Amino acid sequence: MLNNISIKTKLLVLLLVPLVLFAAAGIYLLQLNASNINKLDNVLYATSTRSLTLVLNADRDMYQALTAYQQLSSAFVSPEDKEKAKADFAENVQQTNDRIDQALKIVTEQGIAHLTHANSGKSISDTITEVDRMFNEWVKHTEAQIQAGNYSIAKEAELQREFDEARGNINDFGEILEDYALQQVETIKDDNGQTTLMTYIIMITEWILLLSLGFYMIRKISRTVAIVQAKTKQVADGNLRYEPQAKYDKDELGQILLSVDSMIGKMRGLIGAIAGHAEEVASASNQLADSARESASASSHVAENIQLVSTLVETQTGIARESNMAMEEMAIGVQKIADSTNVISDHSAKTNEMADNGKTMLAALIQQMEQMATTIANLNVSVAILSKKSDEIGSVTDKITAIANQTGILSLNASIEAVRAGEHGRGFAVVAQEIRKLSATSLESAQAIHQLIDDTRGEIGQASAHMRETVTRSEQGAGALSEVAQGFESIVSSIKQISRQLHDTSAVTEQMSASSEQVSASLDTSATSAMDISAKAQNISAATEEQLALSENIASASEQLQDIVGQLNGSIRYFKL
Repeated sequence: MLNNISIKTKLLVLLLVPLVLFAAAGIYLLQLNASNINKLDNVLYATSTRSLTLVLNADRDMYQALTAYQQLSSAFVSPEDKEKAKADFAENVQQTNDRIDQALKIVTEQGIAHLTHANSGKSISDTITEVDRMFNEWVKHTEAQIQAGNYSIAKEAELQREFDEARGNINDFGEILEDYALQQVETIKDDNGQTTLMTYIIMITEWILLLSLGFYMIRKISRTVAIVQAKTKQVADGNLRYEPQAKYDKDELGQILLSVDSMIGKMRGLIGAIAGHAEEVASASNQLADSARESASASSHVAENIQLVSTLVETQTGIARESNMAMEEMAIGVQKIADSTNVISDHSAKTNEMADNGKTMLAALIQQMEQMATTIANLNVSVAILSKKSDEIGSVTDKITAIANQTGILSLNASIEAVRAGEHGRGFAVVAQEIRKLSATSLESAQAIHQLIDDTRGEIGQASAHMRETVTRSEQGAGALSEVAQGFESIVSSIKQISRQLHDTSAVTEQMSASSEQVSASLDTSATSAMDISAKAQNISAATEEQLALSENIASASEQLQDIVGQLNGSIRYFKL
């Protein structure tokens, strides 16, 4: 239950509970003191003092009545003084009865009429009633004596005895009230002693509860700080293997533990994802390096074939020139037609064979160019995939940077709250400082990774541009080879035409001059085509060399990318997932 209450509420309770208890104890003691004062006032004044005063005044009035009676019984008093003494007697008797009645009323109202004398055993009400009865009997006997006017010594002694008995009961009344007052004072003292004991018990219980709650709070805060410190030190050592708690408290300390565990879990997942992407980048770089090596090998093979084509074209050009010279010699004289025809027939057969071979080699060259174009296209796709993976790594690095920045902000807020907490927040300040260091380290690593990825993106962009240029050059080379093939077909057609003309020479001698001119023109065309083919073959050879250099650049970039991935894997291996 206490785990669901916030730290602020617990501290407020820890502060307010003693204040409330002290206030309640103070109010209770003040009320008890006021009650005791009221009780003392009621006992000592309202009951004892007033009742005793009335009885004492009644006793005084009784004496005054006795004095007035003695004046009336004296023979030396004038008639005027006797009348005055008679009036005083009546007045004092009346006052005595009134005061006795008032005293009886007070003790009855205060509920102490049942109190008894320690020696006689009479109650207050019985004592007052006895005083009133005996006094009134004395008054009755005295008035009868006054009316009779016979003041004998025996009768006077009897009246004096009755008067003394009445006064003796008044003394008993005073003693009863005095005992009652002392008893009430002792009762109040006992109540005060019990109240003092109860107050001490409550204060001791209160301090035990406060100390228990304070010890619980200190132990809980210390335990939480120790757990957070151990986990942050574990993360600082590169160990991200942790076991989250089965249950977290709902107060601030429980939320701190939950946040630390969540942060470690997210860092573990993030670094694991980076490791996975690094493996993918390494695999892609290996594929790129293999593709670059294959492309370089294919380019080298193409260059060799192009060089062979150039040699064949030069040979064809020489043959065409020789045929042209032969046709010029044939124009000089018909006598040498037979010899020239044999020579031309031999040369045309060889030329036809070489033309067929050149056509076959061109077909093979065109097929290789198509394969090279397919390989370059696949390499271009691999470069695009690598660029996309680099973008994904950049996005993950941005998330790492954002998390590191957010962690720094959270650690700064924790430091501020720790400073506000004062002495109790010193442990939180240490934790916040460790978290800030970890955040700074993560931010630096993320920035380094981001810089490496930017460099990789630049190299990949250059490689992609070179690949596109290579594709363009390959397409141009394929077009040139198509034109070379068409030239070879023209050469074959011309040579076949020469062969037919040689076979028809004996039958159509008169057409020899025209045929010689046609053959000469065809040979000129063949020589021109051969020269064009040679020039285009040189262009293809140059493009192939450029493609070979580009493949070497791609292989070098792949090696650099592998080095970067190796460094990234080294940083990741620092953490234990």
